[in-house]
Amino acid sequence: MNYLGLDWGKSKIGIAIGSDETKIASPILTLSYHSMSEVTDKLADLIVSEQTEAFVIGHPVSLAGEAKREENFRQFVLEIETLGLPVYFEDERLSTKYAASLARQFQGFKKVSDDEVAAAAILQSFLDRGDKRA
Repeated sequence: MNYLGLDWGKSKIGIAIGSDETKIASPILTLSYHSMSEVTDKLADLIVSEQTEAFVIGHPVSLAGEAKREENFRQFVLEIETLGLPVYFEDERLSTKYAASLARQFQGFKKVSDDEVAAAAILQSFLDRGDKRA
């Protein structure tokens, strides 16, 4: 199964690709956006071009108590769900150290943003766990 890993932010989303077959997540882009339609349009294109079958979204667990940010995250997830693919969540707190490690690995290959690396770390954590519960 092919996955798109997403690191959600208020104005940017890091995106990574990975699969059960390779067990490797790779950063692909950072999407700066002004509206959710920009996000869903780009993700719809990536679903086709990358033959994506599900999303893995980094869940900002630390948002507990931050009502506005939590509401924005929930709205983001609802929009992603309109694309019709399964959505899985991964605790993004666990990926910080791993993201730093990945950033070092990708140095020299191409310029990779922190958002992309975070998305790859989130997706890699999910792939490594092998547990596909939503």
